[in-house]
Amino acid sequence: MFISTFLDTKKAYIKDGDRMKKYVISILFGLIVGFFLGKTLLEEYHSYNGIKVSVSGVNAYFIKYGEYDSLDNLEKGTLALANYIYTEKDGKYSAYVGITTNEDNCQKLEEYFKKLGYEVVIEEYVLNNNTYINYLENADKLLSNTTDEAVIGEVCSQILSKYEELVIDDGKNA
Repeated sequence: MFISTFLDTKKAYIKDGDRMKKYVISILFGLIVGFFLGKTLLEEYHSYNGIKVSVSGVNAYFIKYGEYDSLDNLEKGTLALANYIYTEKDGKYSAYVGITTNEDNCQKLEEYFKKLGYEVVIEEYVLNNNTYINYLENADKLLSNTTDEAVIGEVCSQILSKYEELVIDDGKNA
């Protein structure tokens, strides 16, 4: 009787062990297949060159009016300007009178400001604010289609105001 009970118990253990082997093999198989599928999808994702939804990273030309050592000097040096924006970097304050993404408009703005007697320098920066980039591209279309100096001045003023609203003020609130 003892031998028969022992053999029955051993058969039960063997049956349970077979079941465990099935589970372990199934789990290992699932992990291996999942690993290779994940790796393949990740490689496809990194190599995809499809349509980009975001417009981030657009190069823009900033028309620089001057650079000053202090905010007081900047305010004194820009009294003649109707509209400008400024940035501070490493204790230096730079005043800008125009922004564009179009090289032809950059030339047009440079000539416009030189006619007004301003010595300007062109600096190139990357813009990342999609809302402002869309606005600037529309404003660039207006600048491209005009030679009227009053319109150029007004468009520059609007571009700077929108930059202040969407980029500078938005950066303070972030």
